[in-house]
Amino acid sequence: MASTLNAHSAFDRIPEDVQASTGELSLDNPTEQQQAARSSRRSIEQRSWRDYWDSKQQVDIEGRGSFNVYTAGSSGAVVLCLHGGGYTGLTWSLVAKHLKDRYRVVAPDLRSHGETSTADDLDFSAETMMRDVVEVWKALFGSSSNSSSSSSRVPTLLVGHSMGGALAVWAAATKEITGLDGVVVIDVVEGTALAALPHMMGVLNSRPAMFQSVQAAAEWAVRSGICKNRELAGLSLPSQLQQAPAGDAAAAGMLTWRTPLTASRPHWEGWYRGLSDTFLSLPVPKMLLLAGTDRLDKSLTIGQMQGKFQLVLMPTAGHAIQEDEPGKTAEHLQQFLHRFRIGEPPMVIPRAPPGVRPVLPVAAGPLFVTDSTVEAAVPLSTSAAAAPAPTSSDEPSSSVQLAQ
Repeated sequence: MASTLNAHSAFDRIPEDVQASTGELSLDNPTEQQQAARSSRRSIEQRSWRDYWDSKQQVDIEGRGSFNVYTAGSSGAVVLCLHGGGYTGLTWSLVAKHLKDRYRVVAPDLRSHGETSTADDLDFSAETMMRDVVEVWKALFGSSSNSSSSSSRVPTLLVGHSMGGALAVWAAATKEITGLDGVVVIDVVEGTALAALPHMMGVLNSRPAMFQSVQAAAEWAVRSGICKNRELAGLSLPSQLQQAPAGDAAAAGMLTWRTPLTASRPHWEGWYRGLSDTFLSLPVPKMLLLAGTDRLDKSLTIGQMQGKFQLVLMPTAGHAIQEDEPGKTAEHLQQFLHRFRIGEPPMVIPRAPPGVRPVLPVAAGPLFVTDSTVEAAVPLSTSAAAAPAPTSSDEPSSSVQLAQ
């Protein structure tokens, strides 16, 4: 949904002045930033999805519709990426390019977005959109995960930006994604999102209603600061537009927004109400990536102090972190996947030679405590000694990480 800084998604900021200078683009390193500034007056090149993804397919789900899904990579854990309101799966293109050598990146166009077509494109309710996510995952990976064999289980990391972050949490809470091993939420917090709702219609109404061309739309997005990455502007923006449906505008070849975000207004509160507590209760490793440093609500502040999730701050990025700093975003995701060995074989500790006292390695990640058992994040072989249980019933604190 729409942020006050970003007119496309997430209600988690109070309005700020938008910098018109494209010389302040925040890309992955200073060299790219300087190059972008020098080329700010050049035309933005329109790009093809084929340069970033291996395939694009329509996933037909009975009673729901046909969902457009981009995929990259052929092996490893599944990284299912959910975009924010107004975006499409192409917002993850550069992240996918970084990850696809080791993981299977999957990015659907959600209901009423991009090339997805459903029976009711105006049903933006959290329940409906969450079920869409679950059913898309089941259609792609559910048959093998229904097998009783653990080797058939599909390790999955759910990643969501803004509205998509909320949907990732709601989908994870159903426990129907049987291969779920982790959840990553990008730049959305319940408290600040709800506080920003009164400003959202003004933000949406301030956007241009139509554009003369894709080039004009991409240039507006970069100039206004909505998209700080010129490469993504040339790729993602076209997928967010459609031909004007009728009248003089249609005759003139004008373009308008594909997603009627104003029609989603009745469902805004439902996307975010109860999000923080549900996120904290998920029984899998969790990470929250934020562009700001002061936007944790009370529940998340307490949860972070108790070590219930990993917090990463990326203060040089805008709201669309995955677009503004795709390299760093992919790096954080890869570190998270490796830390919790998602999609990796269990660590096997060899038996100590006779007469040698075994020494246990440090587990890669915190210990997860249930009512009566303690399970290490890295499985230990049956020959190794058991790790001592922590003194607290909460997960040990994980450090706040400030991205440089």
